Amino acid sequence: MSRKLIYSPVHILNKDKQPDESAIGIHCYKRLRITITLGLLIRKIVEKKNITEAEINFESAKIQDGKGNKKHRTEADHNLPRDVLLNGCSIWDYINDPDCNFHERVKKQIYLTAASTMVVKREINYLDSQWENNGLLEIYHNYLSECLKVKIDSENELEKLVESAGKFINGCKETLNKTKKIIENREAYKKKRGKLDRAFEVYYYTIDNFNYHQRIETLLSIYKLSQYR
Repeated sequence: MSRKLIYSPVHILNKDKQPDESAIGIHCYKRLRITITLGLLIRKIVEKKNITEAEINFESAKIQDGKGNKKHRTEADHNLPRDVLLNGCSIWDYINDPDCNFHERVKKQIYLTAASTMVVKREINYLDSQWENNGLLEIYHNYLSECLKVKIDSENELEKLVESAGKFINGCKETLNKTKKIIENREAYKKKRGKLDRAFEVYYYTIDNFNYHQRIETLLSIYKLSQYR
């Protein structure tokens, strides 16, 4: 199945603009922010559908809000690592499920979480693919699974979610280290060593300075409002 390109004002306005170095940090920040966010969103799906046994799997992304430029050697790199399947269905399949009855803001958030991309140089997409193949998906799966164990409005909900997110962020650094060691002797890495080394440097800085505690606290405060229940 080919990827579906959805309307994106950002893409329309910047389709002929080559990404600068800031795109690397923005992409990594969005990857962390969106992944952390999905940990809370997927709990809402499970609660609405009254799912007692949740199985999480991944597949290649099917929707995206950006498109690369062959001339500029850019690609639309998904901020979320792969599509997330909950009991065999993509998370965005639940948006219009009558059992869920989500507020329009929540629907949009789920959909854009899955579709969100950043137009970057090809070497950044290569780095992300290698990162996913060398441990990122495993810790991502663990984070989502841990979030699902924490019931909505349960005792110490915030503390438990923050603890799970902290493990994920530490895992991001560990798997990024592993990825660098594995690929540094490959020809693909040697050809782009300077650019990839700089990308790793930006990724480490972004991970170290990402405030996951604040992100989770903000989301919980929003989702506790009556209209988003």
